[in-house]
Amino acid sequence: MFSKRSLLLLFTVFTTMIVAALFAYHSFFARFILLGGIVYISVVTVTAYRNHSKKVENIQNRLSSLKSEGLFVDSGIIEGKDIFYNTILAILKDLERTIFKLVEKNIQLLSLKEIGRNIISSLDEKKLTESVFDYLMHGIGYKEVAFIIARRKERTLQGVINIEKNNKIKKRILNFDISNLEGPIFNSLQTGKSFLIRDTEQHPLEKIGKKDLFPGSTMSSYICVPMMNSSGKIACGDPDKCLLMKDGRHERKAGDDPYLTDNRCLSCPHLPLLGMLIVSDGYRATPLTNIDQVTVETVGTLVSSNIENWLLYQGLRQAEIFMEKVFESMSHGLFVTDLEGNITFANRSAKEMSKMDTDILEQESVFDLIIDKDIENEEYLLSNMLSREGVFNFHEGYLKRADGYHIPIRMTTSQFLGEKDKVQGAIVLFVDLSDIKKMEEEIRHLDRLAVLGRFTSAIAHEIRNPLAGIGAGVQYLKRSGKYPQEQDKSIDSILSEVERLNRIITDLFKVARPRDILYQKADISELIDKSYNSIRDLYLEKSVEFNKQIDDNVGAVEVDPDQIIQVLINLFKNAVEATEKDGRVEVKVKSYNEKITDHNIREKKKILKVEIADNGKGIDKESIEKIFEPFFSKNKKGTGLGLYISHSIIQRHHGNIDVLSKEHEGTTFKITLPQDKYGR
Repeated sequence: MFSKRSLLLLFTVFTTMIVAALFAYHSFFARFILLGGIVYISVVTVTAYRNHSKKVENIQNRLSSLKSEGLFVDSGIIEGKDIFYNTILAILKDLERTIFKLVEKNIQLLSLKEIGRNIISSLDEKKLTESVFDYLMHGIGYKEVAFIIARRKERTLQGVINIEKNNKIKKRILNFDISNLEGPIFNSLQTGKSFLIRDTEQHPLEKIGKKDLFPGSTMSSYICVPMMNSSGKIACGDPDKCLLMKDGRHERKAGDDPYLTDNRCLSCPHLPLLGMLIVSDGYRATPLTNIDQVTVETVGTLVSSNIENWLLYQGLRQAEIFMEKVFESMSHGLFVTDLEGNITFANRSAKEMSKMDTDILEQESVFDLIIDKDIENEEYLLSNMLSREGVFNFHEGYLKRADGYHIPIRMTTSQFLGEKDKVQGAIVLFVDLSDIKKMEEEIRHLDRLAVLGRFTSAIAHEIRNPLAGIGAGVQYLKRSGKYPQEQDKSIDSILSEVERLNRIITDLFKVARPRDILYQKADISELIDKSYNSIRDLYLEKSVEFNKQIDDNVGAVEVDPDQIIQVLINLFKNAVEATEKDGRVEVKVKSYNEKITDHNIREKKKILKVEIADNGKGIDKESIEKIFEPFFSKNKKGTGLGLYISHSIIQRHHGNIDVLSKEHEGTTFKITLPQDKYGR
């Protein structure tokens, strides 16, 4: 074949030669013959040129269509003897088929890219599994797919199998052991290499527990792709740490590793195996090729990365949950701060002690919540701790609560170190000392009681005997009338003071030598009524209203009635004396259950709670701290032993008595008693 330029040159030369010959001959016939030849040759040349141009134009159009569309396929080849042209058309057809395949693979790769995003970003195993099946079955067209995952905790392999037949997908799950495997699947797992088996008669897909992986399959080839972690190293750990080596079940030989010889290998932290993907050409028109193997390997790599990230996330989450449970179960409060002292973490106990929620605490500074000034050294240990190394153990301070009160705490503080031991903040571990301080106060109270007991035991008789003689003598003098009349008031005053001193001595004996408690079943309502009736005149005299509220569920209480009446009389009397005219005193009685936490007792006891509240002038802060001390009284006529004795009686009933009061806002005494003497 000649090019367009060659044909034009040949035509020009030939025409020139003919014209020259035409003028060389003078015969008309000769000229006619030559002229006819010229016309014939010209027609043939022009026709050949046009046919050639059409073929070239056809090829150019095909190439242009191929470049722009990429999917143009001719239905046939123009018949002819032009071998070059037919060769070009055959090449074009092959190129079109190849481009069709490339476009198809490109679409699959785009799908793989999208499915890869879902796989990598997914932390949900179910979503991951569905994404893998969706791509391999719907995106590529495999009809039989198995997704096998190594379950480390269970020491087993779990296979999720999907089979599409007659446009219906059948799913099933198989759990199996290492011992159930042999053949290509086991070889692929052991070597960590993928296999493309083209001859299923020579290398059939092994059964799992005597069951076919793909029952009734029409496969002629299949692919096994193991999924490994990022290290991908198939190597056992230190033989000294290997369970199989230690118990002697595996005899190590030269060049031998116990890799995947036992189900316990699946729980080994050194195992790189994550699972496996298996696909076949069952119910599919074309057998599997190397391209299919590369495709499944690519999916396996993406899934392996996701499973590895998923396992790491699970490990981190479990560690986080463990640390969270440990911190939240601590009875000590815990604050973690940054370098500025802002609280970044607070555990449950810290929130309960401060009575603040997490969102409030994270807006607070530890320097505002904790007062820890060292009086002796005049320094703030907590702030200095951020710039000093070491741990400050067991120094005391105060924690500010949401209600404005400060509770005593004992702290251990240290620096919070991050990477490369760089200081990132502070760790403050503290414990509430309120109960300890209260116990210390009770011990001091008992010490004072013991001192008072020894004191009264030493002098009570020495005072009472002469006091009895003085009283008898004055009464004899009064009866005899042998004194001036104007001394009557003096005599009565002496007798009154002798009686008062005798009452004090009697109260001292009650404190020093309290009588035993005689438990009886009693109705708390009757005890309240008897106590009120004995001092009713005081309430009527001041027009003070007395109200009683008792819950319906309050039953009988087991106490010493006489001693409880003594306590109630004392509290009712104090309440009416502290209340102005037309005031109000309220008594409320409730009953509730309380868990016993002592030793191994795991029962509940019923608690009786009695509140006596008045709207009187209240008690100042200094006095309320001394109110249960002996001989302390704001009443000039009082002995200062009434509340002291009442406190002792309630304590010997294994109960407790507290007082809440603010000046000009009234006072409330709270008594708690076990409703049953055996409930303690």
